[in-house]
Amino acid sequence: MKYTSALGTAFCLLSCVVTGCGSNQAGTATLGRPLKHKRSSSAQTTFEGSSGASQMGLQNEMGVYETADVEDALAEHMDDVRGCYGRAGRAQRYAGGKVTLRFMVSGDGKTNDVLVIASDLGNYEVEHCLVELGRAVKFPAPNGNKPTSFEYPVEFRSTHEVQVQDLDDSPKVERDVASAMHSLASCGSISDSGASAIFYVEPNGTVGSVGLAADSPVNEQAAACAVREMRRWRISASLPGRMLRCRTSIPSMVASADAHRLPPISDASRRRRR
Repeated sequence: MKYTSALGTAFCLLSCVVTGCGSNQAGTATLGRPLKHKRSSSAQTTFEGSSGASQMGLQNEMGVYETADVEDALAEHMDDVRGCYGRAGRAQRYAGGKVTLRFMVSGDGKTNDVLVIASDLGNYEVEHCLVELGRAVKFPAPNGNKPTSFEYPVEFRSTHEVQVQDLDDSPKVERDVASAMHSLASCGSISDSGASAIFYVEPNGTVGSVGLAADSPVNEQAAACAVREMRRWRISASLPGRMLRCRTSIPSMVASADAHRLPPISDASRRRRR
């Protein structure tokens, strides 16, 4: 995984994978040193560090972290990271993928905020749990004692009880989403830059799980509202026995259904037309 500062400067490499493989073997955690973790009654979880992980430090206008600094701070929270996946509930049968977090850290090592800037997972409950957990992490002060940011990906693997098929550029889905998008208007703006969404369509056409990502701070109340509304959508594209994973973009401001209706014609306008 590449850690990058807010200026786009690469300064560390590391990789972290979370797997739920349903085996009877206890999972292991390798992020610089062995870690103990709780065994799940359902799917087991494993963390594997990248064998090619290297350590680099580049001086720039922001603070700099070495790989070990980040590893040690996050390693203490890995059991909690695994616990976040339990928030997916029944979606653990099919929802899986990488979640990329952006940590924004102050000069004294305090985490000011965490953003989900990209996600293939498609489950807001898990993504939000990771954000809340990340905000509680205290890092050592970065070299230079200046604020900095870095990206940290975690990948969750489902139990594969239900097959998933990615569905991109489907005219049916695009039509249904365009027709239903106005339902999000009452939720307000999720973020100034809008959001990307992944949702799973069940065999009966209902939306089973929704996830969000944005590269700017998120209004969590608006995000939770949008997820609830999207789960009320009906999608005409579906497959028996499979979940369809679909993607869409949500603009920063969603127009309501009333905005698409023409205003009533006044009596004066009617007289002018005559």
